[in-house]
Amino acid sequence: MADLKIDRNRLEDTLDQLRTKVRNEKIDVYTTDIIDSYMGGVHRNKGVPAGISWNAQFGKYLKRHADELGIRELSSKNPLIIDGGNTRASLWDLLLEVDNHNL
Repeated sequence: MADLKIDRNRLEDTLDQLRTKVRNEKIDVYTTDIIDSYMGGVHRNKGVPAGISWNAQFGKYLKRHADELGIRELSSKNPLIIDGGNTRASLWDLLLEVDNHNL
């Protein structure tokens, strides 16, 4: 699989928007929610092993860069239904807003 290309500024802006939503609406934020906000939708990878799916690679990116992004994984492998299909995703705590644009 090709390297995952993430626009870091766009991801940080996405997380800031979700932080505002969390403060106002008290919602839970899963990896799928971050993908949906970042990509404008969530794509289910039917028949693609989780180890190589784009969604799984994105989740691994979040885990590797959690401290820099100001997020913390609360739990992993939470069962969810996306587009009528079963999947699993991490639940995230979006910590206080951080200015990582200058890193």
